[in-house]
Amino acid sequence: MKKDLKTLIILFKAHQSILNQVKLSLEQTQLSVNEFAAMEALSNKGTLTTSELRDYVLVPNSSMTYVLDTLEKKELIKRERSAQDRRIQHIALSQKGKDLFTEVYETHFTHMRAVFDILDPQEEQQLQELLKKLGKSTY
Repeated sequence: MKKDLKTLIILFKAHQSILNQVKLSLEQTQLSVNEFAAMEALSNKGTLTTSELRDYVLVPNSSMTYVLDTLEKKELIKRERSAQDRRIQHIALSQKGKDLFTEVYETHFTHMRAVFDILDPQEEQQLQELLKKLGKSTY
């Protein structure tokens, strides 16, 4: 007997619902989800290469280039070519980017925390473990 795809459908619907909440939370910031994710990675990890940032944010090369170009035009990041290998760029938040991220993060965190507050701490921990297990099994 074949298993149905109910779990997959529930997972997709939950993903879409949470993504909609992320977009709603960021609506007033003039930042896209990918721009915010890149800024969050740079805020947490410090200076990263383009490929490190792309892996952290999980977007394709072409999308990452667009995100970085947009953030640079907004003066929210700085890009520097590596002295050792000119193909490599090092990306960091500018002071303006740091200031904006600090301003935006707390509101975003509060909004997104409310999404997960329907779960008690044990349920949230279990969800994290199950999602990690599922993610690791697909590589």
